[in-house]
Amino acid sequence: MEITIDAFTELLNNKYIIVEAFREHSKASEKYIDVTIVQPDGYSWKGSIPYFYRRTGLFIETPEDLVDYLNNIYPLFSKKAVAEFVSTESKRWNEEMSGKETTKGFFDILLNLEWNSVQYDLPANRNFARRIQDIKEFGYTLATDTRRKVKGKYKTDTHLQLVPLPKGGVTGYEVMSPAFKARAIAVMDAVNVYELSSANRHGLLPDHKFPEIRWDEETRAENPDEMNEVQIKEKFQLVDNQRNQQKREACRKCFQTGQRGKLYGLNYFYQGDENWSAEFPRVGKEAEKGCVGCGWYDIQKWRDSLNEFISKNKK
Repeated sequence: MEITIDAFTELLNNKYIIVEAFREHSKASEKYIDVTIVQPDGYSWKGSIPYFYRRTGLFIETPEDLVDYLNNIYPLFSKKAVAEFVSTESKRWNEEMSGKETTKGFFDILLNLEWNSVQYDLPANRNFARRIQDIKEFGYTLATDTRRKVKGKYKTDTHLQLVPLPKGGVTGYEVMSPAFKARAIAVMDAVNVYELSSANRHGLLPDHKFPEIRWDEETRAENPDEMNEVQIKEKFQLVDNQRNQQKREACRKCFQTGQRGKLYGLNYFYQGDENWSAEFPRVGKEAEKGCVGCGWYDIQKWRDSLNEFISKNKK
């Protein structure tokens, strides 16, 4: 399925992500979105972000998933995060990559995070492709543009850009197939649980009840197309993209401050209170127990509990 700019920008609600184009590197079976990512402090990063990239197991096929992914990685492109990436990876290559001096010559240049011409910027090397393959196999994300104009010249050349994403890709991010998404929506009767309505089915998303910000490397799981209905209902709830992002922000604030989100502004929790319990770890599968009781975690269960509470306390 091809993702179009129109379909994507219709869903994107982050004004700090400016879309320029979609590209495909067919030889490597890679797909990119060309963007400028701007931070509120004015810092910006310009380049290509792969969204179909087998080296890190990333296979995004729908505009909804791509919006979700870009919002997820947006914090990694702040001035501080980029500087930390450069510092960490420079140190890694100086301390851990002994015996990789030839490849290190390529990596040191790519660490400028700019587009680098194979012919004019990177070291001359007969086995150039092997060096680039090594860097990818080490877990780094490289974007490729086979027809980019060379700076200061009236010619094009293949260019490479190192993208400041975590080595090995973004851990904890799950991508579900279009078939699974359609099935999950059908299993949950296409009801937007936030609105308790099926009037507007367009743009519904199977939302993970357990927020990604609290996942660790062991939390990520596959979403097989044959997942049974009970498992789907236990793991997901249906919302639209706006509410998905609203929940993401509430969960981010909870993670940072220890104050749990208040659905509809109501200070009601069917288990626990507004404070994240120190009884549970902040990340990992066990952290999910700390989410139980929050309206954002399971909207329908929260609604049922609140209605029961109101019914029992009527005068």
